[in-house]
Order: sequence, then C-alpha cells, then structure tokens
Amino acid sequence: APCDPTPMRRRLYLMRHAEVSYFAEDGSPVDPGDVPLNEEGVAQAKAVAGALAGIGLDLVFCSGLPRTLETATIVAPGTEPESWPELREIQGGRLSEIPADALQREFVHAFRGVIPNETRFLRGESIGELFDRVLPALERLVEDDGWDTALAILHGGVNRAILSYALTGERMFLGPF
Repeated sequence: APCDPTPMRRRLYLMRHAEVSYFAEDGSPVDPGDVPLNEEGVAQAKAVAGALAGIGLDLVFCSGLPRTLETATIVAPGTEPESWPELREIQGGRLSEIPADALQREFVHAFRGVIPNETRFLRGESIGELFDRVLPALERLVEDDGWDTALAILHGGVNRAILSYALTGERMFLGPF
C-alpha cells in the first residue's frame, strides 16, 4: 500500500493545575491531597478556558486530585475529565520530618538543574520512581488512537518528567522547566 504523504498530527496540551495555597494563612501546611484552587487559581483556570475556547478536545485527563479536577471543570466545562491516578504529583516525604531550617531550602531547590533518578523529592518519592509510573501512562496515551487533540491537567513535577522525556528520549529530569 502506498505511504500516506500526510502523517496524522495530534496535539497534546499539557498544563499544570491552577494555583493553590499549600500553606494556610498561619503558615501551617495544607494537605496536598485535598487542597482546592485559591481565588487566583480560579481566575487562571478561567483565563485558560478562554484561550482554549473553540478548540475541540477529544480527551481531557487529569491526575484525579481535587486541584486537577477543579481546574478541568473550569477549563473544559463540557468534557468529562478522565482520572489517571498514576499521574499524581511526585510524593514528598513527611514535612514534619524535615528540620525547619532545611524545609524552605529543600522545597525551593527541589527542581534545580538536571536531577538524578535516585534523588528523592523532599525525602519522599525518587525521580526514578516518578518516571516508573509516568512513562507507562505516557506510552498508553500515545498508543491510544482515539484522540487527535487532548488536554492533560497535571502537576509541575509530572509535567517536567513528560517534557524532559519528550525532549531527551531518556529518563533525564530537567528540573528548570
């Protein structure tokens, strides 16, 4: 059979969930599994909805965490988002186990430079473990021929892993994304 001269082009819109507040007004940490969008986050999601208006989305998926579901509901109101829990954010360790004088430094510098696979995020999940769950999901997405235009509403660390892999073809985590 002759080769089709125009290969199928698909488009994946990759976005981070809208803004949340991981720390309460008194400075105490908020459970990242339940944190909702803040006022700025709702405004951000509405702005993205306007930017994507008129683009037909065949697939909208997110990690299933409340902040990604809430963002998806605002950004793509007519589409039921699929939850892909393996695309949840990289899991940090217990913040209470990190000395107070090290917490800000470890948090701020967590994604600086090229991060080795054995590095643990805030003493929790390693970059390699993140790749172990993200790459099979990415492969499943690519193999699924049921979409031409998709929107993924995920997390900063997960998006960095996807973009790093897309650019390098390797399990190389480029933190500055």
